Amino acid sequence: MSRFHRLPLCARSVPRFHTGFRNGRRTLALTAALLFAGAAFASAQDTRSTREFRELADHVPSWARPENSIGAVPPDQKLTGLTIVLARSAAKQAAFDKFLAEQQDPASPNYQKWLTPREVGERYGVADSELQALTDWLKSQNLHVDWVAPGKNFVGISGTAGDVGLAFQTDINYYDAGASPKISVASAPLVPTELAPMVQAIRGLYSIEDRPLSHVQPVHSARPAMSVDGFNFVTPADFNTIYDVPSSVTGKGYTIGIVGRSRTDFADFSAFRKLTKTTFPNPTEVVPTKFGGVDPGPAYTAPPTDGADIGDQVEATLDVFRAGSVANGAKLLLVVTTSAGGDIGADAEYLVQTEPLPAQVMNLSFGLCESEAGSAGVKYWDSIFAQAQAEGISVFVASGDSGASGCDAYFSTPPSSPAPNSPNYICSSSHATCVGGTEFNDIDQSKYWSSSNKSNLGSALSYIPEGGWNEPLNGGETQAAASGGGVSKFIKTPSWQTGKGVPSARSGRYMPDLAFTAAGHDGYFGCLAAGGSSCVPNSSGEYYFSYFYGTSAAAPGMAGITVLLDQKLGNKQGNLNAELYTMASKSASAFHDVTVSSSGVKSCSVKTPSMCNNSIPSPTKLTGGQPGFLVGTGFDEVTGLGSLNVSKFLSDYK
Repeated sequence: MSRFHRLPLCARSVPRFHTGFRNGRRTLALTAALLFAGAAFASAQDTRSTREFRELADHVPSWARPENSIGAVPPDQKLTGLTIVLARSAAKQAAFDKFLAEQQDPASPNYQKWLTPREVGERYGVADSELQALTDWLKSQNLHVDWVAPGKNFVGISGTAGDVGLAFQTDINYYDAGASPKISVASAPLVPTELAPMVQAIRGLYSIEDRPLSHVQPVHSARPAMSVDGFNFVTPADFNTIYDVPSSVTGKGYTIGIVGRSRTDFADFSAFRKLTKTTFPNPTEVVPTKFGGVDPGPAYTAPPTDGADIGDQVEATLDVFRAGSVANGAKLLLVVTTSAGGDIGADAEYLVQTEPLPAQVMNLSFGLCESEAGSAGVKYWDSIFAQAQAEGISVFVASGDSGASGCDAYFSTPPSSPAPNSPNYICSSSHATCVGGTEFNDIDQSKYWSSSNKSNLGSALSYIPEGGWNEPLNGGETQAAASGGGVSKFIKTPSWQTGKGVPSARSGRYMPDLAFTAAGHDGYFGCLAAGGSSCVPNSSGEYYFSYFYGTSAAAPGMAGITVLLDQKLGNKQGNLNAELYTMASKSASAFHDVTVSSSGVKSCSVKTPSMCNNSIPSPTKLTGGQPGFLVGTGFDEVTGLGSLNVSKFLSDYK
């Protein structure tokens, strides 16, 4: 019997809106719905005939085509989790951008003068009179204003599909576009002309199915040996050895906020700590009810018998393992809601809008490609992360697990006609640090791994040369499984993104910024009772443990490193990006540059997926798929600036 069995733990999340589909059949009274909507629309014409409206561009996804429509959303169906992203005036935006730059400039009197959410709103938010005009109009359209952010940059709303469609003068339909039906407006939404300048985007008018960026597999062993059939499993001790993480700082006094969609089983952490000799605390779990969050309920403590997908619990568990084991002294705050309760946006709003701020570092391990999320999706996260930067919060986002072809389903057979390359839309913001994946070039096992484990299960001997994470084959079948990266088509190249390897074209925000090991070949050791691998020996003394991989194993590692930095410097640091690119040129020894040479690939070609690129194979063979990017000296769109020598990074960071 094989020791390695794939678990179906990475299914796409359900859409934010309940679809009303059961057993593959729509339970909708479409004719009545359309007649109701038509009558309601006609009755509203008198109040709108004298008012001018303006379109909100880029709010209809490419899949919301008439031929994909499968009927209108019932007009009485409640739509929740809609968020209006407010726009500052040109003068206020310029002042805000200037202030953000000054916060990072040691020569400025505003250096590290972090703001509270309320101060962000008072200084740079939409004027109260404008905000009042917007909320008055929303209420006049029978929409409910659920919350207004203290930063005066977001307004949460809800209402029936009929009222939402009438307010924004568009139809709201179901579309056959993917594994499950999606919801979208059928045409560009309209807002009153006098209110349009303050509306950047509206999140939630179409489904964005954010996916957890990780995978897990169980292992059966007579004891928790960290080498099985040529696989090495990375423990906290191994990570500390490979990346030279010092024990002199632990993150004490600081908190890592983890964005999630599931609670966790604390027994997993207890078993993990016992075996790895780590001491991180259990996470505090919070549901962001103020921002529409809905409690996902208790975590699974054994494999579900109803066939439920546990991908969100896998993600939350992994993020806690990785952040906590790097920063044993830090507090861990896991903010969770269901996809029906505002999804991960409600979690992030809680972390940036709550006073006092609950965390100094934020980790987010979800994503989708820019092409599917669109401009509205990118603007939403860019606005949240800009506020986080003003408040001194350092944000880390996983770059994605399907290489440069970010729209492909990761860990799955690539499509025969892949979509154009597109990066993770949540990573696109220049106010967050995008973390990609590497893969160890450890063919000479005896040089880098001990044949036995220490009492903490550590077996790594030293730093191991790295290539880009790319595992295009799984049991002889091709798959998309590689470090996400590329260039944003919505966010311009930030001024600080310069240096060796950064494209001179300046065609957009380039991603990722950093990377750490994310490959399944040397996956991260963990315990997951819900996946059948509790790390507790059975009556025969046999163990089942798990190994996790994907870029969402890399991002929380960097979150943990950052609270070590905060503790060392005695203050939170906000957005690290500008200093990272400066350090890459002035303190190169703080980085492990990932190149074709370090990858160990001979005859490297971007047309053949390997550790020298993040290209994707075809459905049947390595070649003929979607070319991505090559690793190279300095920055590249696979591993960014490379991984870190953490001790050197902490000592050289200014």
